[in-house]
Amino acid sequence: MNAPRILKREGNGMRLVEFGSTGRQVSAIAYGAMSLTPERKEEGILAVHRALELGINLLDTADVYGRGDSEMILGEALRSSGVSREDVFIASKCGIVFQGMEPGYDYKAYDLSAEYIKRSCEQSLERLQMDYLDLYQPHRIDHLTHPDETAKALDELKQEGKIRHAGISNYSPDEIRSLANFTKLESLQTQFSLIHIEPLETGLQAVCLEKKMSTLCWSPLHRGALAGAKQYEHGDWLQQREQGIIEQVRGFADAYGVSLAPLSLAWLMSLPGGVIPLVGTANAEHIEEAAGAADIQLERDDWYELMVIARGRTMPWHQKPYFYLKER
Repeated sequence: MNAPRILKREGNGMRLVEFGSTGRQVSAIAYGAMSLTPERKEEGILAVHRALELGINLLDTADVYGRGDSEMILGEALRSSGVSREDVFIASKCGIVFQGMEPGYDYKAYDLSAEYIKRSCEQSLERLQMDYLDLYQPHRIDHLTHPDETAKALDELKQEGKIRHAGISNYSPDEIRSLANFTKLESLQTQFSLIHIEPLETGLQAVCLEKKMSTLCWSPLHRGALAGAKQYEHGDWLQQREQGIIEQVRGFADAYGVSLAPLSLAWLMSLPGGVIPLVGTANAEHIEEAAGAADIQLERDDWYELMVIARGRTMPWHQKPYFYLKER
């Protein structure tokens, strides 16, 4: 393991990256608002305020989070913070329809028809009390709507000034290419962490580079596991695998003099093309810890050794996994 490199920044000093091909600079770490619930409203608003103080200006929510509660609380938090609307980059999503969200839907469904997208956008803006969204994302694929129809709805929302950019969430490589054939996409939101590396092995990240799209990583700490917050049970091989990864990553975190969470986020942020972890929490202290990832610069050799640990098998050059344990 090489000598660790920790960057020092002045003030809030959050590192910025270009979002897609928009020319807009956003924070290298984003805030995910799924944890903003009525039960933790005050705590959540404080977490949003702390994120803004740390220089995090990209905040992501969805109409389905709390069936609109997240959007309402996020809007309230932004208004009470005093931040200028132009200084933040607000993203939301649509297309997942839970029971009771819309008349006529008695079963969970997906709807990316033009009518539904436009109505959902207007409802999101009303809940947020905003005039426009910086990014609007179909949340999951709708197999009953042609991508051309979805694309036209997104383009019309741009022309009306209700959204500035479009992205997608939880799409496969072929689904991305299909929609991108009809409209410009600036981002993909997908599950991505040291425990869930499928975007690297299924071509998702490669397509994002091809299309000059940013990658927004949901669950970048694998539901708190890569922050050391999960208790594991014996007898489940998947849980044993996760625990094995975490214990080995912990050795790198110790060597870099940081905690497990920022080291895990820094691994994602080392990738080219603007890979942005979405840190979803209502805890201000967790936001502070995660923000430290922007100051960590992993050595190339360490990054690939962590990749071997994440894969659970050797890379093509047959480097043995867990090599650093033998040096202790």
